[in-house]
Amino acid sequence: MPDHNMKDERIVAPAIASPAAARRRRPWFLPLMLALGAGLAAGLWYGAPLLRRAPAIAPQAAGPKPAITVAVGPVRRVALVRPAIGDGSVVAWQELVVGIEIGGYRVTEVGFEEGDTVKAGQVLVRLDPAIAAAQAQQAEAAVEEAVAALQIAQADLRRSIELARSDSVARQTLEQRQSAARQAEARLLSARARRDEATARLEQTTIEAPADGIVSRRSILPGAVVQPGQEMFRLIRDGRVELAARVPELDLAGIAPGQPVRVTHGDRAIEGRVRLIAPVIAGDTRLGLVYVALPAEAGLRPGMFARAEFAPATAPGLAVPQEAVVFRDARAVVFVVTPDGEHVQQREVATGARREGLVEVTRGLQDGERVVVAGAGFLADGDMVRVIPEGR
Repeated sequence: MPDHNMKDERIVAPAIASPAAARRRRPWFLPLMLALGAGLAAGLWYGAPLLRRAPAIAPQAAGPKPAITVAVGPVRRVALVRPAIGDGSVVAWQELVVGIEIGGYRVTEVGFEEGDTVKAGQVLVRLDPAIAAAQAQQAEAAVEEAVAALQIAQADLRRSIELARSDSVARQTLEQRQSAARQAEARLLSARARRDEATARLEQTTIEAPADGIVSRRSILPGAVVQPGQEMFRLIRDGRVELAARVPELDLAGIAPGQPVRVTHGDRAIEGRVRLIAPVIAGDTRLGLVYVALPAEAGLRPGMFARAEFAPATAPGLAVPQEAVVFRDARAVVFVVTPDGEHVQQREVATGARREGLVEVTRGLQDGERVVVAGAGFLADGDMVRVIPEGR
């Protein structure tokens, strides 16, 4: 019996636990769940009328894409090949050095100053002719003497020949007179040569201009005694000057005789032409000389420094501003304005040389077409555009 009662107490004990212990074991989140549910119900209750009264938003209809404002320019023909550049000094086309062949003569007259224009045959310098004239007269007298001696020798020879026919003269005498006649002829030839030399010396006392030109230097004054080979004058033949332009060796291949050249001296621009290309390149500078003929009215003087721009011999090609060329998928394209002037067409092009903000187009465009030059980077094929009037 005692055992039975103890068993019952163990079973009933949990059921008769105190109210305080039961409150401690109640779930803590139950009030929180009830509060959230009440808030949600209230929101649905008060928000339902607002949802019923809100207007429906209709989807926006797709319209035409707005036009893009662009600037355009024409495709034009220009020469984009880089010109060869050279510089150098202005020199005489041909500088004639006038000297003296004889020596020991005094200068009596100098006819021109530096810068004067002379004509062929005009007297530049006169020397004292007294000594030369006396030598010429002496030579002329020697010629006359030789002529007389030859006449006597020839007469003696003729008599000896006649006597020899009748055996009236010895063979030896005839041979001697033949030899005397030949010696007289030789002395006459020598005398005439000396006379010609003396005459030439007399003529050389007057120095004349060998060609038309301009006196660039005078090296003689009256009263001076000249020596053989001494320089007296320098002449610029025909007054022609040219530019000896130094050009890099790699640019010489594009230069040919007759090619036009733009020569600049300060603010002046002169049109010239290539006359000659020197066959030798300077080993220390790797520069070649190109002689550019200048017109008579150029006004340049020897010694001046000028710059030469050798125009390319190639024909001009089509070109557009470099802003007109954009790249799409690694391809160079431009946008050509359609004939209606309101749309653009994407055109793939092949480009070439570039110079001064222009790009050569070798394929894909035609002369006169208009391309977008400002705003091309924002365009796509077929876009509508609004063209800015030129000049704005």
